[in-house]
Amino acid sequence: MGGQEGDRARDPNLPGSQMIAFTFFMVVFYLGTLLFIIVLAFVLADAVDDARADLDAREWTPVSGTIIASGVDSYREDDGEGGTKTTYCLRIEYEYGYENETYSGDMISHSLHSSTYDAAHCDSNPNADDDYPPGESITVYVDPNDPNRAVLLTGWSGLDVGLGELILYPLIIIIPLVWIRILASITRAYLDSVIALIRR
Repeated sequence: MGGQEGDRARDPNLPGSQMIAFTFFMVVFYLGTLLFIIVLAFVLADAVDDARADLDAREWTPVSGTIIASGVDSYREDDGEGGTKTTYCLRIEYEYGYENETYSGDMISHSLHSSTYDAAHCDSNPNADDDYPPGESITVYVDPNDPNRAVLLTGWSGLDVGLGELILYPLIIIIPLVWIRILASITRAYLDSVIALIRR
């Protein structure tokens, strides 16, 4: 019974009105796939660039520095379920000396940003600034080619990888594979219908 229904669903001999609807569906499906690929490419490219920068920063020059300011800002936003959630963003600023010059910085790492909302470490907890009290001596890693660039964490310690990322990254691989399989199956059914329509 179920097999017969599946055979009818895969029947390439669709009437013209259904072919028009099928064609519209395919256009929407392909445009959605293209949009999905573009968004995914931008997200992955940004994450890869940050990770590569953190790994490259292992070669930067370590110097002494001092935390001059730190704090956690909070703001509320709609959680999508009729309530609100509070997001905490860590902001720090530090000074460091390099070749007899004094510089200031605000980045924890390339993956863990700081300072402004659009580049803040906003997965922080309300007491995240306890790890960076003003006046504390720290080690700062300075780009020898551009001393204005500096971070506090380099290599794997600078990567923003938590439980959420450990779950998300495998899904980023699995979902496109499933999506491609579905796309191939639907495309094959559509082409069968087009060929059958042409042969009538």
